[in-house]
Amino acid sequence: MSETVQEPDFSPLYRQVKDLLLKRVMSGDWKPGDILPSEIKLAEQFQVSQGTVRKALEEMAAEHLVVRHQGKGTFVAARGKESPIHFFSMVAADHGLLPARTTISKTHVVVTASPNEQKKLKLDAGTEVVRIYRVRGVGDIPVFIEKIVLENDRFPNFANLMGSQPGDNTYVLMEQEFGIQAVRADEWLRAVPAKEREAKALKVDMGDPLLQIDRISFGLDGKPVETRTMRINSKDCLYSNRLS
Repeated sequence: MSETVQEPDFSPLYRQVKDLLLKRVMSGDWKPGDILPSEIKLAEQFQVSQGTVRKALEEMAAEHLVVRHQGKGTFVAARGKESPIHFFSMVAADHGLLPARTTISKTHVVVTASPNEQKKLKLDAGTEVVRIYRVRGVGDIPVFIEKIVLENDRFPNFANLMGSQPGDNTYVLMEQEFGIQAVRADEWLRAVPAKEREAKALKVDMGDPLLQIDRISFGLDGKPVETRTMRINSKDCLYSNRLS
Protein backbone atom coordinates (compact mmCIF):
# COMPACT_ATOMS: atom_id res chain seq x y z
CA MET A 1 0.00 0.00 0.00
CA SER A 2 2.86 2.36 0.87
CA GLU A 3 4.14 2.12 -2.71
CA THR A 4 1.06 3.92 -4.02
CA VAL A 5 1.25 6.83 -1.56
CA GLN A 6 3.63 9.52 -2.76
CA GLU A 7 3.56 11.60 0.43
CA PRO A 8 2.35 11.13 4.02
CA ASP A 9 -1.36 10.41 4.11
CA PHE A 10 -2.89 10.10 7.54
CA SER A 11 -6.45 9.29 6.41
CA PRO A 12 -7.78 5.85 7.42
CA LEU A 13 -6.47 3.04 5.27
CA TYR A 14 -9.91 2.18 3.90
CA ARG A 15 -10.32 5.80 2.76
CA GLN A 16 -7.05 5.56 0.89
CA VAL A 17 -8.34 2.41 -0.82
CA LYS A 18 -11.59 4.20 -1.62
CA ASP A 19 -9.66 7.10 -3.20
CA LEU A 20 -7.66 4.68 -5.32
CA LEU A 21 -10.83 2.94 -6.48
CA LEU A 22 -12.41 6.28 -7.40
CA LYS A 23 -9.32 7.24 -9.40
CA ARG A 24 -9.59 3.99 -11.35
CA VAL A 25 -13.24 4.76 -12.15
CA MET A 26 -12.44 8.35 -13.19
CA SER A 27 -9.58 7.16 -15.40
CA GLY A 28 -11.96 4.83 -17.22
CA ASP A 29 -10.46 1.55 -15.99
CA TRP A 30 -13.94 0.66 -14.77
CA LYS A 31 -16.92 2.19 -16.50
CA PRO A 32 -20.49 2.63 -15.21
CA GLY A 33 -22.12 -0.77 -15.02
CA ASP A 34 -18.79 -2.67 -14.92
CA ILE A 35 -18.24 -5.28 -12.25
CA LEU A 36 -15.29 -4.69 -9.94
CA PRO A 37 -12.74 -7.36 -9.08
CA SER A 38 -13.55 -9.41 -6.00
CA GLU A 39 -12.67 -8.15 -2.54
CA ILE A 40 -9.92 -10.77 -2.36
CA LYS A 41 -8.34 -9.63 -5.63
CA LEU A 42 -8.57 -5.95 -4.68
CA ALA A 43 -7.01 -6.72 -1.29
CA GLU A 44 -4.11 -8.46 -3.02
CA GLN A 45 -3.72 -5.60 -5.49
CA PHE A 46 -3.64 -2.90 -2.80
CA GLN A 47 -1.79 -5.06 -0.27
CA VAL A 48 -4.38 -4.55 2.44
CA SER A 49 -6.80 -6.80 4.28
CA GLN A 50 -10.06 -7.94 2.74
CA GLY A 51 -11.87 -6.17 5.59
CA THR A 52 -10.28 -2.85 4.60
CA VAL A 53 -11.48 -3.28 1.02
CA ARG A 54 -14.95 -4.26 2.24
CA LYS A 55 -15.18 -1.11 4.38
CA ALA A 56 -14.14 1.07 1.42
CA LEU A 57 -16.76 -0.56 -0.81
CA GLU A 58 -19.46 -0.27 1.85
CA GLU A 59 -18.85 3.48 2.11
CA MET A 60 -18.94 3.80 -1.68
CA ALA A 61 -22.22 1.85 -1.74
CA ALA A 62 -23.70 4.17 0.91
CA GLU A 63 -22.77 7.11 -1.34
CA HIS A 64 -24.35 5.36 -4.38
CA LEU A 65 -20.99 5.17 -6.17
CA VAL A 66 -21.20 1.39 -6.47
CA VAL A 67 -24.04 -1.11 -6.26
CA ARG A 68 -23.56 -4.39 -4.41
CA HIS A 69 -25.56 -7.46 -5.43
CA GLN A 70 -25.28 -10.46 -3.17
CA GLY A 71 -23.96 -13.44 -5.05
CA LYS A 72 -23.14 -11.35 -8.13
CA GLY A 73 -20.55 -8.82 -7.04
CA THR A 74 -20.01 -5.08 -6.83
CA PHE A 75 -20.75 -2.86 -9.83
CA VAL A 76 -19.88 0.73 -10.66
CA ALA A 77 -23.14 2.66 -10.34
CA ALA A 78 -24.74 3.51 -13.66
CA ARG A 79 -27.69 5.76 -14.36
CA GLY A 80 -30.91 4.38 -15.72
CA LYS A 81 -34.23 3.09 -14.50
CA GLU A 82 -32.60 1.06 -11.73
CA SER A 83 -30.17 3.77 -10.66
CA PRO A 84 -30.22 4.66 -6.96
CA ILE A 85 -29.13 8.21 -7.87
CA HIS A 86 -32.07 10.51 -8.49
CA PHE A 87 -31.68 14.26 -8.17
CA PHE A 88 -35.15 15.23 -9.26
CA SER A 89 -38.56 13.64 -8.92
CA MET A 90 -42.09 14.90 -9.22
CA VAL A 91 -45.20 13.11 -8.03
CA ALA A 92 -48.90 13.85 -8.27
CA ALA A 93 -50.60 15.87 -5.55
CA ASP A 94 -51.86 12.60 -4.04
CA HIS A 95 -48.25 11.24 -4.08
CA GLY A 96 -49.08 8.96 -7.00
CA LEU A 97 -46.95 8.53 -10.11
CA LEU A 98 -47.02 11.11 -12.89
CA PRO A 99 -46.75 10.24 -16.60
CA ALA A 100 -43.27 10.50 -18.08
CA ARG A 101 -41.87 14.01 -18.48
CA THR A 102 -41.61 15.42 -21.99
CA THR A 103 -39.61 18.26 -23.50
CA ILE A 104 -41.98 20.81 -25.02
CA SER A 105 -39.38 23.30 -26.24
CA LYS A 106 -35.61 23.74 -26.08
CA THR A 107 -33.07 26.40 -27.09
CA HIS A 108 -29.41 26.98 -26.29
CA VAL A 109 -26.60 29.50 -26.63
CA VAL A 110 -22.83 29.31 -26.19
CA VAL A 111 -21.50 32.35 -24.33
CA THR A 112 -18.73 33.47 -22.01
CA ALA A 113 -19.50 32.40 -18.45
CA SER A 114 -20.90 35.11 -16.22
CA PRO A 115 -19.08 35.84 -12.92
CA ASN A 116 -21.78 33.89 -11.07
CA GLU A 117 -21.39 30.89 -13.40
CA GLN A 118 -17.60 31.07 -13.03
CA LYS A 119 -18.00 30.93 -9.26
CA LYS A 120 -20.51 28.07 -9.24
CA LEU A 121 -18.63 25.93 -11.76
CA LYS A 122 -15.14 27.01 -10.62
CA LEU A 123 -14.20 28.23 -14.12
CA ASP A 124 -11.48 30.63 -15.24
CA ALA A 125 -12.53 34.03 -16.55
CA GLY A 126 -13.31 33.89 -20.27
CA THR A 127 -14.38 30.21 -20.23
CA GLU A 128 -17.29 29.45 -22.54
CA VAL A 129 -20.41 27.73 -21.29
CA VAL A 130 -23.48 26.39 -23.00
CA ARG A 131 -26.78 27.58 -21.54
CA ILE A 132 -29.68 25.30 -22.32
CA TYR A 133 -33.22 26.52 -21.82
CA ARG A 134 -36.14 24.14 -21.98
CA VAL A 135 -39.78 23.82 -21.03
CA ARG A 136 -40.78 20.41 -19.75
CA GLY A 137 -44.18 18.97 -19.18
CA VAL A 138 -46.22 16.04 -18.04
CA GLY A 139 -47.66 14.88 -21.31
CA ASP A 140 -48.42 18.05 -23.26
CA ILE A 141 -49.04 20.17 -20.15
CA PRO A 142 -46.07 22.46 -19.32
CA VAL A 143 -44.98 22.05 -15.70
CA PHE A 144 -41.52 23.58 -15.33
CA ILE A 145 -38.85 25.57 -17.10
CA GLU A 146 -35.14 25.19 -16.53
CA LYS A 147 -31.80 26.67 -17.42
CA ILE A 148 -28.87 24.26 -17.48
CA VAL A 149 -25.30 25.59 -17.64
CA LEU A 150 -22.28 23.43 -18.59
CA GLU A 151 -18.67 24.13 -19.52
CA ASN A 152 -18.75 23.99 -23.31
CA ASP A 153 -15.29 22.44 -23.86
CA ARG A 154 -16.05 19.72 -21.34
CA PHE A 155 -19.40 18.86 -22.93
CA PRO A 156 -19.09 19.71 -26.64
CA ASN A 157 -22.32 19.50 -28.65
CA PHE A 158 -24.22 18.58 -25.48
CA ALA A 159 -27.35 20.58 -26.36
CA ASN A 160 -27.67 18.88 -29.75
CA LEU A 161 -27.26 15.45 -28.19
CA MET A 162 -30.06 16.04 -25.72
CA GLY A 163 -33.08 13.95 -26.58
CA SER A 164 -30.96 10.93 -27.52
CA GLN A 165 -31.62 9.31 -24.12
CA PRO A 166 -34.89 7.88 -22.80
CA GLY A 167 -36.64 10.53 -20.76
CA ASP A 168 -34.17 13.13 -22.04
CA ASN A 169 -32.07 12.55 -18.89
CA THR A 170 -29.09 14.90 -18.97
CA TYR A 171 -27.20 12.90 -16.34
CA VAL A 172 -27.46 9.71 -18.38
CA LEU A 173 -26.13 11.69 -21.34
CA MET A 174 -23.18 13.00 -19.29
CA GLU A 175 -22.30 9.47 -18.28
CA GLN A 176 -22.81 7.60 -21.53
CA GLU A 177 -21.46 10.18 -23.99
CA PHE A 178 -18.81 11.96 -21.90
CA GLY A 179 -17.89 9.46 -19.20
CA ILE A 180 -18.68 11.94 -16.41
CA GLN A 181 -20.87 10.89 -13.50
CA ALA A 182 -22.79 13.40 -11.43
CA VAL A 183 -22.95 11.69 -8.06
CA ARG A 184 -24.34 14.36 -5.75
CA ALA A 185 -26.04 17.72 -5.85
CA ASP A 186 -26.62 20.71 -3.59
CA GLU A 187 -29.99 22.42 -3.90
CA TRP A 188 -31.63 25.59 -2.66
CA LEU A 189 -35.43 26.03 -2.81
CA ARG A 190 -37.61 29.12 -2.58
CA ALA A 191 -40.94 30.47 -3.82
CA VAL A 192 -40.89 33.13 -6.57
CA PRO A 193 -43.61 34.95 -8.55
CA ALA A 194 -44.05 34.05 -12.22
CA LYS A 195 -42.71 36.70 -14.58
CA GLU A 196 -44.32 37.43 -17.95
CA ARG A 197 -42.23 35.00 -19.98
CA GLU A 198 -42.55 32.22 -17.40
CA ALA A 199 -46.28 32.77 -17.05
CA LYS A 200 -46.71 32.43 -20.81
CA ALA A 201 -44.56 29.29 -21.01
CA LEU A 202 -46.27 27.57 -18.08
CA LYS A 203 -49.77 28.89 -18.86
CA VAL A 204 -50.20 30.56 -15.49
CA ASP A 205 -50.96 34.14 -14.48
CA MET A 206 -48.22 36.66 -13.85
CA GLY A 207 -47.41 36.70 -10.16
CA ASP A 208 -48.58 33.14 -9.56
CA PRO A 209 -46.21 31.33 -7.17
CA LEU A 210 -43.58 29.03 -8.65
CA LEU A 211 -41.16 26.75 -6.85
CA GLN A 212 -37.57 27.68 -7.77
CA ILE A 213 -34.81 25.11 -7.35
CA ASP A 214 -31.18 26.15 -7.78
CA ARG A 215 -28.80 23.22 -8.09
CA ILE A 216 -25.09 22.53 -8.45
CA SER A 217 -24.16 18.94 -9.36
CA PHE A 218 -20.77 17.40 -8.61
CA GLY A 219 -18.73 14.61 -10.16
CA LEU A 220 -16.73 11.78 -8.62
CA ASP A 221 -13.78 14.10 -8.09
CA GLY A 222 -15.90 16.52 -6.09
CA LYS A 223 -15.76 19.22 -8.77
CA PRO A 224 -18.94 20.87 -10.09
CA VAL A 225 -20.13 19.61 -13.47
CA GLU A 226 -23.28 21.65 -14.02
CA THR A 227 -25.55 24.25 -12.52
CA ARG A 228 -29.24 24.64 -13.23
CA THR A 229 -32.26 26.64 -12.17
CA MET A 230 -35.77 25.18 -12.37
CA ARG A 231 -39.04 27.01 -11.88
CA ILE A 232 -41.98 24.69 -11.30
CA ASN A 233 -45.73 25.15 -11.34
CA SER A 234 -46.40 22.92 -8.35
CA LYS A 235 -50.17 23.46 -8.28
CA ASP A 236 -50.96 19.90 -9.36
CA CYS A 237 -47.69 18.16 -8.49
CA LEU A 238 -45.14 17.86 -5.70
CA TYR A 239 -41.36 17.96 -5.66
CA SER A 240 -40.24 14.67 -4.07
CA ASN A 241 -36.90 14.06 -2.44
CA ARG A 242 -35.79 11.10 -0.33
CA LEU A 243 -33.04 11.63 2.23
CA SER A 244 -30.96 8.62 3.28
